[in-house]
Amino acid sequence: MKSIQAQLSKIISKAFDVNVSEKEFTIPPKMEMGDFAFPCFELAKELKKSPVEIATILAEKVKNEELIVKAQVAGPYVNFYINEKSLIEYLEKEVLKNKKFGQGEKQNKKYVVEFACPNTHKAFHIGHLRNIITGESVSRILDNAGYDVVRANYQGDVGMHIAKALWGINHLKEEYQEVKKASVDDKVKFLGKAYAVGAQAYETDESAKKEIHENNEKIYSKAADIEDVYSETRKWSLEYFDNIYKRIDTFFDRFYFESEIFSRGKNLVEEYLEKGVFKKSEGAIIFEGEKFGLHSRVFINSKGLPTYEAKDLALAELQFKEYNPEKIIHVVGKEQIEYFKVIFCALEQILPATKDKEYHLAYGWVALKHGKMSSRTGKVVLGEWLLDEIETKISGIVEKSEVADKETTKQRVALAAVKYAMLKVGIKVDMSFDIDESVNISGDSGPYLLYIGARINSILKKVSLEKKVKQKDEETSALHLTERKVILSLLKFPEITNKAAVELDPSQIAKYLFDLAQDFNNFYTECSVLNAEGQTKKIRVELITAVNKVMAKGLNLLGIEAVEEM
Repeated sequence: MKSIQAQLSKIISKAFDVNVSEKEFTIPPKMEMGDFAFPCFELAKELKKSPVEIATILAEKVKNEELIVKAQVAGPYVNFYINEKSLIEYLEKEVLKNKKFGQGEKQNKKYVVEFACPNTHKAFHIGHLRNIITGESVSRILDNAGYDVVRANYQGDVGMHIAKALWGINHLKEEYQEVKKASVDDKVKFLGKAYAVGAQAYETDESAKKEIHENNEKIYSKAADIEDVYSETRKWSLEYFDNIYKRIDTFFDRFYFESEIFSRGKNLVEEYLEKGVFKKSEGAIIFEGEKFGLHSRVFINSKGLPTYEAKDLALAELQFKEYNPEKIIHVVGKEQIEYFKVIFCALEQILPATKDKEYHLAYGWVALKHGKMSSRTGKVVLGEWLLDEIETKISGIVEKSEVADKETTKQRVALAAVKYAMLKVGIKVDMSFDIDESVNISGDSGPYLLYIGARINSILKKVSLEKKVKQKDEETSALHLTERKVILSLLKFPEITNKAAVELDPSQIAKYLFDLAQDFNNFYTECSVLNAEGQTKKIRVELITAVNKVMAKGLNLLGIEAVEEM
């Protein structure tokens, strides 16, 4: 069934013998101003009349249309009031019965979404958590919009960070031998400690700095004297990461590692050095970004080792070879904006077909009250610590309830608290995570949205338990203003999911869901479902069922699973 906007656009197009897009309609700021507003500026330009004149003509032309109760001129706009029968019909036939309501048409385009990307041998902090939560939601939103999505995870398993960790391990030998018998969590805590020891020594001790550089070269050459420790501790990190991915309900189609591409990265730079893309400078090989209005960066250092930059070239080459995507989206912190500008520019010189196909989706900092974290000093807010803290807070709420499966409910509500808190703000916005606010069941939070669904489930169960009494085939009473508002809010869902996909912005969906929840609450305060009768009750049951359906779909796009009860 066509959307209301599509039906309106067809009416206007026919009235003026032009093509009007359904995207031109807007929602008036106040309900009393109508259900949909149509700006007449573009139409006036095409028909060579003033917008006000066109608005007046339009209102007159559509006054007898069945869909429209009233068309009111408001300057250069026409505000349309839709008849209740059409609204209810759309609710029943499209929102309720169409399983693909809110989904886009198949695009036949492949997108690679690259996110998570942790470095082995380092702590997994809440910045990584925001990265994964954002990447997973963006993947779901794009999949919902009809794209073929590949989830990619590029993990750093070679480089100076590991050289520092190995140096630290070498100076914590007894603890290393003991921790081999411990749990994965304890092993990873030890790696974090070893890395911090190595990182601090690197900055304060010249002999340690020299040894760490030697370690780095050994990692690349796979030297026998460090291979066993390197391989074992790498395995610890990867097992730990897998546990986190499962806990926060994400997965990956392809894991890339720096160790599999660094050699190709070096060869690429050396090959294109001869072709003039790169230049030798003080023993290193650089890309002169200044020629393109950017800054220069080192791609092979003075020791002959490929840098992150060189590896990223090889990664891109491999990703395009394997998937031939329409777009590769890199979910990476906004501090890397200038870095990616140089990488994409250098890549275009080597692989011109990648132009405009690489995209950096930059997200802002996330911290608690003490500010930005640093794994260099060991003062980090670990991602799992935050999840554990939230679960502890949620436990206090769930334990007091009569929920049957308390453990599953606790885990889902805790994840909803963390994910919604991180997604409701714009991606590029720096955020300070407020634990208490995230679990507030009556505020703008994930638990609050889950509670709305659980509340509707409770009402529907009571309806299903009622004795089936033959109802009169009576006329429905006029829709209450709050009922009308909820229906119109539901109609916006496809537009919102499309906008979130176009803008790669999950906060669009988060805001929509909170507004829908508020509209439902207003409706429920004003209109009884259980005490209603006849067709009025039928419509209200359909209405809250539709809210539950759309709420669950929207939450799923944020990576949040609904709960039956709370």
